[in-house]
Amino acid sequence: CTKPCKAIAPRPFALRPRMPRVSGAQLHGLMAFGKSNFLAAFVTTFVVFCGVSPRPVAADTMDINVVLYKDANCFERADDMILLDEGCYANRFANLTKAFSLKIVVFGKNPLIDLREYINDCWPSNLFRPKRTLEGGKCQLFVGGFYAVLGLRWRSTTCEGLGCSPLTIAMQRFYAEEGCTGVAVKTVYFPVQGECMRYSNGTQEFRLDMDGRNITEVDFPGNDKCNGAEQNSYSMISGTCYSLFSSSSPRSFLWQVELGKNFAGVSASTRRGMVDARSTLFALGAFAFLSASLPSSDI
Repeated sequence: CTKPCKAIAPRPFALRPRMPRVSGAQLHGLMAFGKSNFLAAFVTTFVVFCGVSPRPVAADTMDINVVLYKDANCFERADDMILLDEGCYANRFANLTKAFSLKIVVFGKNPLIDLREYINDCWPSNLFRPKRTLEGGKCQLFVGGFYAVLGLRWRSTTCEGLGCSPLTIAMQRFYAEEGCTGVAVKTVYFPVQGECMRYSNGTQEFRLDMDGRNITEVDFPGNDKCNGAEQNSYSMISGTCYSLFSSSSPRSFLWQVELGKNFAGVSASTRRGMVDARSTLFALGAFAFLSASLPSSDI
């Protein structure tokens, strides 16, 4: 971390990163994979120093497509957004409320989506007025003086076509025990394309670096639109466990990136290098498997 890493809730007094690249079980498996100790050591060294690791991917879910209009007939287009289900977004479209959230309640061809507006962050005690249920595919009043047509977009690594959601998500998961073990007591999700989100004391945005591992969070205390002069920045590494130094649950947490279908942070040459590295490792592993399986006279 380039700065003290941050837990959204609860906030830690101090944080100490633990950054194992390859577990003992993984190393043991690689050593046992090949017949030759030299080959096993070579494969292990290749994995550790070349950084070959599985690509984090998004679980199958639905995001919400919002086409925003300035008029009640939905002729004059104002904006296009893809929003996270139950994400707490800063309300940049109205002055009466500070935040809004959308929750999918009916899926399928005729989806229904609950809209809630809040006077602060998205806790029930901050609800501005009762929820409104919006029908997918229809022009309806959204927030402020804007109208919108809503729809659903599937987010999955197997989804193909323009109807798929491109969102990349950062998941923050809290655990009952140290070392990110035991029961996962709470999980929250944040989009990382720089969307303006709401929290209890202002707004915040999340972004991902070029290699898809480092998450940067910028908080804007006391500001409603992610444009305040006062800013607090935090950096977290995806897949790293952090301690909360607490005697009660939760005692640790981690951030994990789920890369979207359209994530293109690394350059083409870097992606080719990563593919070449994985191909080389696969070939070495296959040779080790054959050498362990066949008699010496057959190799």
